[in-house]
Amino acid sequence: MSVLVTRFPVSATDVPEIWRIVDGKWAACGSLDQFRPDGDDDLVMAMVAPTDANCSWLPLSDMEPRQAEGVAKLRISEQALGPVHVVARHGTDATLCAAISPAAMTCGIDQLKKYGLDPDIVIPFGLVVDGFADQVVRAEYDGLAILLGSGFAVPDEAIFRDLIVGDKPVVEIETEQLRSMVLTASEAPNLNLRAGPFAKKTATIWATEAQRTWIIRLVAALVIATILLAITTLAKYWLATSAENERAIASAQKIDPKISDIGQAEAQLDLAMQQKGQAKGRFGALSAGLWRAVQATPNVTARELRYGKDGILIAVLAAPDANSLNTVLIAIQQDGFRVTATPRQDSSGATIVDLTMRMP
Repeated sequence: MSVLVTRFPVSATDVPEIWRIVDGKWAACGSLDQFRPDGDDDLVMAMVAPTDANCSWLPLSDMEPRQAEGVAKLRISEQALGPVHVVARHGTDATLCAAISPAAMTCGIDQLKKYGLDPDIVIPFGLVVDGFADQVVRAEYDGLAILLGSGFAVPDEAIFRDLIVGDKPVVEIETEQLRSMVLTASEAPNLNLRAGPFAKKTATIWATEAQRTWIIRLVAALVIATILLAITTLAKYWLATSAENERAIASAQKIDPKISDIGQAEAQLDLAMQQKGQAKGRFGALSAGLWRAVQATPNVTARELRYGKDGILIAVLAAPDANSLNTVLIAIQQDGFRVTATPRQDSSGATIVDLTMRMP
């Protein structure tokens, strides 16, 4: 696994140096504005200067881990002069906290992304260096100089040496020793500021390459199977239709030997039905003529409507008076249909006519 290590930039013009660690060996990659990411880089870690990220150790060991972390974040936020992004981690002796301004966090991440780096770990430099309970250590990396002691991690400046370090001896961390600490921090960081609203968004992998290959194969097999099923079904229907057409033509040729195809047989059937006053649909010429006359005359209703075996339309019409029925009969006859009608009255007093209709 390779690791990219850099200093966390603090402005849009800040271009820190980049280092690549492969199998424990460090290789300089130049400044950020000259760096070109390698697809094989597995992890990116950026170390924040002690002037930009404050580290604190709060004695909250008597609390539950989640409770201690919540209290620590609240205390650090209340003590800050402005809004801060705080990350906390409960430990055996104390709860470790790191705080940074949201503006600085956003600026640093945007600057790194501008050159193709999206850091996995953003960690204060003071949490990379290992301190000792009875000593003050000093470490330096790419312009970052820090003093680390029991309960503090501050910039290496005269004011902090006077106020905090005093007469205590300062132990210098050698380069190789610091590099070992950096590599350890990249593998198991004490804290990571890329949390909460600044957590790194990782792409969701729904399937591996091998799984995608099998999915494509299964989809292709499903499509082919569907096409084959459709072709088989169409062939089955075509064969069944052809067999029925052959039987229909054979039956039609018994009546008219000149019929040679199914279209000709259907045309002969339509002509025969029209001659009998029938059609393919439910309403033939006779029923359509009757219905048109009934609709045009108010108060007339059709109580019965059916065809006889010889194509004659048989109907029973009813109306409150005979004049309405006469109007219907006259309209039917004016359309050219042959009509016979037998009037009668039912028990309710309505006038009824038993009607038969034929084609002209």
